[in-house]
Amino acid sequence: MPFNKNYYERARAELAARKAANEQLAMERSIEIHTAIPEYGVLECRLADTMTEIMRTIAERRDNNEELIKNAIENNKLVQQKMNMLLVEKGYPADYLDPIYSCPKCKDTGTLDGKWCDCFNKVLRRIAAEQLNADSPLQLSEFSTFKLDYYSDKTNTPIGVTPRRIMEDNLNDCISFAENFNGKCKGLFMIGATGLGKTHLSLAIGNRVIEKGFCVAYGSVPEIIRKIDREQFGKAEGDTMGLAMESDLLILDDLGAENRTDRAVSILYEIINSRQNRGLAIIVNTNLEAKEIKNVYQDRLYSRLFSLKVLFFFGEDNRLKNT
Repeated sequence: MPFNKNYYERARAELAARKAANEQLAMERSIEIHTAIPEYGVLECRLADTMTEIMRTIAERRDNNEELIKNAIENNKLVQQKMNMLLVEKGYPADYLDPIYSCPKCKDTGTLDGKWCDCFNKVLRRIAAEQLNADSPLQLSEFSTFKLDYYSDKTNTPIGVTPRRIMEDNLNDCISFAENFNGKCKGLFMIGATGLGKTHLSLAIGNRVIEKGFCVAYGSVPEIIRKIDREQFGKAEGDTMGLAMESDLLILDDLGAENRTDRAVSILYEIINSRQNRGLAIIVNTNLEAKEIKNVYQDRLYSRLFSLKVLFFFGEDNRLKNT
């Protein structure tokens, strides 16, 4: 993805720091074992001797090379087994001195078969998401600050249930979504008038999911479409479209506030359809009513949105209650 060059430099630096930290930990473990278990060092020297013997035998090309090499390899295996057994006897895992990698696939190099490894792309997407989210209140919203007493406990909703009870259910659904998040889930579609807590709960989910180590991209629909347009027409660097497609969780706030052009609807459909086809989580919020959504976005996008878990929000504008 054509991200800003600075993002690639930051990702490389992060992987280099991760690799250095793992190498430092491995060295500290080695010092620990050689200090605590002197016999281990003796076996390690014996293992080195057997390796030297194997290389010498290969180089000398003796008549009985194959038999000598076979014996040396068997001796090598026996010494390794003794070393592992010694670690276990002293209360350490058998692999305690194995090389330490955050990513065993690329061994923390960031590349695999001449391409960027998945671990590098994950760091790159996270850095890009942090930039996209820089001006959002993503870190400021928590479930603990969502106040149910702002919602009426009088039965005045079309379904005969109090707004407070409905919002309590919504809160519990959002907490469950965040706590059980694993990167593959159905997603949420939040519908309700302005000021009822849709953005608050979306951001609280995003905050918790980030804490769990996932990449979260947040943005209002107008802002995301504006950035995609600028990038695709060469007026800005970045790949907001790629980030919207690939992040572990995408939060689209304020659906319906964008200029509702055919291009905008097409971009939204491409993002939502692609993510749903691959099982990637998405949260969409809107102030529009269901009828308006169908009229504006037609059946294709309408059906996609309503295939998500739908949460209806009821009550009075909470922002007015805070003034």
